[in-house]
Amino acid sequence: MATISRKIQINAPLEKVFQFVVSPDNWTKYVTSLVDVRDVSSPGVEKGTTFAWKYRMLGMDFGGKGTVTENVKNEKFGMKMEGGFPITENYSFSAVSGGTELTVEVIYETPSRILQAVSKSGLVEKLNQKEADAVLEKIKILCEEI
Repeated sequence: MATISRKIQINAPLEKVFQFVVSPDNWTKYVTSLVDVRDVSSPGVEKGTTFAWKYRMLGMDFGGKGTVTENVKNEKFGMKMEGGFPITENYSFSAVSGGTELTVEVIYETPSRILQAVSKSGLVEKLNQKEADAVLEKIKILCEEI
C-alpha cells in the first residue's frame, strides 16, 4: 500500500466546499480518473452509503463497490473503494482566513501484475500524486467559480 497526502487553500466557505466534495454528482467532476459512479444507496451519503464505481488508469478500466467510511459535516469525509483498484480517500476540512483548507489523503494498492510491474518504475505513484494534485485543483476551481 502507498499513501499520498496533499493540501490546498480554497477561497470559498467551508460549508460550500464540504457540500461539493461529498455530493456523488460531483465525484467524477473532480476525480479525473473516476469515470462513473452509480447505484448510490442513500441520497444523504452518510457513513455506510454504498455505490458502484469505475476508474480508468493507463487506458485500463477498474471497477467495484465503494462505501462511505466517514461523513462528519464540515470536518471529514471518507470513502473506500474495493474491487479492481482498491483505494481509500479521506478528506479533512478546516476553516481558515479567506476560506477553507482542504487536505486529501489517498491510500491505494497496485492491483494487477501489469500495474505492479509498471509500479516498480514509480509510474503509478507519480500518476497517483498527479491525480491527487489535480483533484484538489479541480475542487478549488469549481468551488471558487460557483
